[in-house]
Amino acid sequence: MKKKLFNPANGFTLKDKFLEQSGKSAFTPPVKEEEKANSESKIKKGAGKDNGTDTKEKDNPKGYAWDRWTIICSIEIQNKIKAISEKEQFSIREVVEKFLGDGIDAYEAKHGKIRAKSRKKKDINSLI
Repeated sequence: MKKKLFNPANGFTLKDKFLEQSGKSAFTPPVKEEEKANSESKIKKGAGKDNGTDTKEKDNPKGYAWDRWTIICSIEIQNKIKAISEKEQFSIREVVEKFLGDGIDAYEAKHGKIRAKSRKKKDINSLI
């Protein structure tokens, strides 16, 4: 019997993720009621504000509040992030998001507010 690979963080199996990326499935991961309530309250709190961070419709058509990245950094930084997350009992994601957020805040304090640009998808038929 084959073992089904499953990522509890997002509700995807490896097969589901592959099918979604290849455009053959409309699988959406299950959303916990607590996360749904939190995201709805965050949307209501930010209603009416145009701070350049509304990427839900433009860059994030599925409406997720997160995206996956792969980064390259030194082993020393990686080990320190892991040590901090273990010591403070936070996930690595929470620690990295906190540090990135603080870095962006410091940059904006020095250089002014950043407005995120949305990426527009080109029409594939324009190639020929």
